[in-house]
Amino acid sequence: MKIAAAGAAFIAAIPAFAQGANVNFSQNSRNGVCYFSVQGPNAPGTDKPMTLEFSYRVRDGNMGVAVLVNGWPKAQSADPEAKVPVTVIFDTGKANPSRSGGFSSGFNDRLWGGYGAENSPPVLDLMKNARTARIETDGLKLGPFNLQMKGLAHISLTECADRVRAGKE
Repeated sequence: MKIAAAGAAFIAAIPAFAQGANVNFSQNSRNGVCYFSVQGPNAPGTDKPMTLEFSYRVRDGNMGVAVLVNGWPKAQSADPEAKVPVTVIFDTGKANPSRSGGFSSGFNDRLWGGYGAENSPPVLDLMKNARTARIETDGLKLGPFNLQMKGLAHISLTECADRVRAGKE
């Protein structure tokens, strides 16, 4: 419980800290899934900014990662049936490739990866000390994405999961 309280205090202190710093992230939950996202550089060959989004489905512990772009020819022309595993590389080490992944196009063009409940804990664990992340897949190297503060993505997702389990979200 001390860790949860410390994490909650950390998340609560961010708005005050952000007044003096350039902190820019998003966190939310929907239907038992927690999300953490940050803006990144433009998608290769475009002037369209990328957003890196991590998701954590609380009921089974499944992690997901997505790079979202509004108007990305790479995703628009990709075969939506092709399996394209995604590797997230944190400044703390390398995560295992996702067990599934690919490109899709719709409201946002996206590159996505799913780890499955059994492969998700190592990815979440690598976030504990991470400040940046890069994405590698299909010959692409995307990023780096600034995760804002050391461990912020981990704290955001785990605190959200605790609130969902407690019925508070």
